[in-house]
Amino acid sequence: MNEKVIFDTNIVHNTDANKFLGGRVELERFLQDADIVIPETVIQEIKRQKRKKLASNKDKFLTNPFHKLIGLSEDDTKAFNIEDYIQKLIDDEVIPFETIDLKDNSVLPQIKELAIHKRAPFESGDNTDKGFKDALIYFSVLEYLQEIPNKNVFVCAKDGRLKEALNKHHNIIVVETYEEFKQKSVSKFFDDYFIEKVNAELDVEITKDNIIEYWHNIDENQSILIQTEDEDYIIEVDSDEIVSSSKPGLYVSNLEQFILSENFVTTHSTIEELTPFMSYFTDDEILKILNASYSNEQIKWIIDDEDVKEFIGTLYKAKTELVENDVAEFLKENFE
Repeated sequence: MNEKVIFDTNIVHNTDANKFLGGRVELERFLQDADIVIPETVIQEIKRQKRKKLASNKDKFLTNPFHKLIGLSEDDTKAFNIEDYIQKLIDDEVIPFETIDLKDNSVLPQIKELAIHKRAPFESGDNTDKGFKDALIYFSVLEYLQEIPNKNVFVCAKDGRLKEALNKHHNIIVVETYEEFKQKSVSKFFDDYFIEKVNAELDVEITKDNIIEYWHNIDENQSILIQTEDEDYIIEVDSDEIVSSSKPGLYVSNLEQFILSENFVTTHSTIEELTPFMSYFTDDEILKILNASYSNEQIKWIIDDEDVKEFIGTLYKAKTELVENDVAEFLKENFE
């Protein structure tokens, strides 16, 4: 399963009259390992740029004396339909891409709030309202994340304020180049030698298609999710060497039991069961645990108990950036 890379305007913009998408060399490199996704806002911006450039060239051509000298029909030139031509460029585009568009209009109040308070992706200066198109792209990305099975996505962007907004989300990885994508992409684990090591470690036969995603765990090592027909596995890697492995099935039920704990005994017992598996937790699982430490009174009331404090504190200190608002304040008071 290829990874998804969403492209901002400044990567694929193109005023050239012969092709629709720009940045073609870079896009073709991405196609080796990823599916290209382009927000509708970006598509419309490319069309606007082309429309402006073609209209300008058309006007210049009509006033150029060579237009008549070589016997071209002025009526034919005037009749040239720019919109039809741009659509033909889209239809003939050989670089495959998926288009996404913002469908949920309920985010408009959030966009308004960001604009009023000059928060990213809007510009911070008082004399500008720049950022609306970036806001549409930003919320298109967030919406798309909820629709894809793998709740992680790459965004290729260079705009500073858009990057600032996107970087607040742990499951959005912002890159500027193909080289940076390769460094952060799961595809770097696709070489035959690494797959052989995985097969030896798990005593299974996998291919690169079984390697789904990776994340940095609480020890800053790489945890890699391997999915097979029979079982899911997580491999922990440090400096390209496998240091441990486990199965999510061994702990996910205890994790849910902890989050929904109805008494102190359950809280303590599930912590004992979960502690050996902490290095395999995903960011989403850690976030659920940290949120539960505030929202679940059966955990919150005994946050100072030695095992609870050690368990929650270790996760919080490793992944402080995951929490916000009241949860962040509560954990900060207890662990900083």
